Amino acid sequence: METGRSNEKREFWKPEPRTFSVFEKGIWAKEPKGVMDPYSVYVYIRDGVAREQTERLRTIMDAQGMRLYKCTEFESAVFSGVYKSLEDESPTRPTGYVCFDFNYVSVQDTKDILMGVEEYETVLLFASPTGHGVKWVVNNNTVFNHEQFYKVVHDYLWKTYGLEASMEAGDIRHRCFLPWDPEVYINPNYI
Repeated sequence: METGRSNEKREFWKPEPRTFSVFEKGIWAKEPKGVMDPYSVYVYIRDGVAREQTERLRTIMDAQGMRLYKCTEFESAVFSGVYKSLEDESPTRPTGYVCFDFNYVSVQDTKDILMGVEEYETVLLFASPTGHGVKWVVNNNTVFNHEQFYKVVHDYLWKTYGLEASMEAGDIRHRCFLPWDPEVYINPNYI
């Protein structure tokens, strides 16, 4: 598992990247296989570690088949923190990262809108495994807890841009499947 960069000196104004749990393929794994940071996920997604699975998923025509394949063939991350087990209610080491999930949207239009949202710090932005959605990882540097922050941002995006994030993804333990997207965006502060 890639753990990020070497011990090079960070520029004083850049945030220290925080690590979060990643899980083996399949939704049954409750204990993480390791940790990654935003840059490691960026490289994983950009360089196509899951390219074969992503391309295969996008050829499946029925919704049930797509869901089953996605739930068995993709590794996942829980951006909210480091967990001993997903049976725990909260992470042992929270990150403050929150992953928003937009389903059945125009990927490029949604990415363009989210890149223009200046009120919240984008950490990562990438297409979902199906190619019909977007994952947006932001830094919760507010006084709100994870669920409160998700609801506030969810409502803001709906009222301001007509974008509706999945409420299911508001759970602090929500898994995000890691696909291939050569156009994944990472905030330069996390490089």
